[in-house]
Amino acid sequence: MTEVAITYHEDFGARGFSVLKERIRPSFEKLMQSGLVDGGRVQVFRPKPAPMALVEICHTAAHMMNMKDDPYRQVAMLSAGSVMMAAEMVARGEARRAFAYTGTAGHHASRGSCWGFCYFNDVAITIRRLREMGLQRFLIVDVDPHFGDGTRDFFGEDPDVFHINMHSGKDEVHDPKKNNYDIGLSFGAKDERFLSALKSALDLARDFDFQMAFVIFGHDSHQDDYGGFDLSFEAYPKMARMILDAVGEKGLVYVLSGGSCIHVAERVIPDVIAVLAGRGRA
Repeated sequence: MTEVAITYHEDFGARGFSVLKERIRPSFEKLMQSGLVDGGRVQVFRPKPAPMALVEICHTAAHMMNMKDDPYRQVAMLSAGSVMMAAEMVARGEARRAFAYTGTAGHHASRGSCWGFCYFNDVAITIRRLREMGLQRFLIVDVDPHFGDGTRDFFGEDPDVFHINMHSGKDEVHDPKKNNYDIGLSFGAKDERFLSALKSALDLARDFDFQMAFVIFGHDSHQDDYGGFDLSFEAYPKMARMILDAVGEKGLVYVLSGGSCIHVAERVIPDVIAVLAGRGRA
C-alpha cells in the first residue's frame, strides 16, 4: 500500500485559474526535490477528468449550460478528477492517505452556481462517487479562510456529512443536528487562535463515525498570501499533525484550494505531505 498518493497533472500549472496556477509547478518541483517522493511510500499519479455524467448529476442543468463554453471548464473537470482519483485510491486501500493537486478550487461551487475561482465542486462530486462505491459518512474540514458556501449548499441538510467550516468572518454557528459547524476567526487570527479553534472543532467530530475525511486546504491563510488568518509557516505541519491524529486510521484526502503565493506553496505543501507520510515534525 502507498502511504501517500499525490495526484498531479501538468495542466494545473499551465491552464489553471490565473490567480492559482503560478504556484503549482514550483511547489511540485520543490516536492520532488525534497526526497519525499520515493516511488514506494509516496508516489505521484496522473489523473483524468471526472466523468461528465457524474458532474451533471451533481450540478444543475443551468449551471452545466453556463459552464459549456467557459475557458476553465476542462481544467475544472480535471481538478475534480484529481480529487476523485485520490479518494478512490484511499477507499480501495491502494493508499493510506492522499494529496490532490488542482487547477481550480471547488468549495464555492454550489449545485447551481459558482464564484471565487471555483467551477465544479470537486469534493461533492467525489463524495457522490464514493457513495456509489458503498461509503456513506464523511468529515469535511475546510481550513481555507473563505467560507465554503458551495460545499454547504451540497451537504447542509445531510447529517451523514460533518462539515467544519473555518473562515475569516465573525460568525460562529454550531448545528449539531445537521453536523454543520462554522468557526469565524476574523482576519489576523494567527497561529495560536487558529490551532486552538481547529482542535476544538475536531473534538466536536470525535464521536461522528465517518469513513473518510477531506481537508479543503487553502494556503491563502498564510500571512504572505491573500487570505485572512495570518498564519506562519510553522502552523501548517502542526495543523496537519492535529488533523492526522483526529482522523487516525480512517481515510484522509487533502484537496488543494486557495492560495497564490509561490514561496508559500513551495514550503507548506511539502511540509503537509511530509506529515501525511509520517516524516514531518510538528
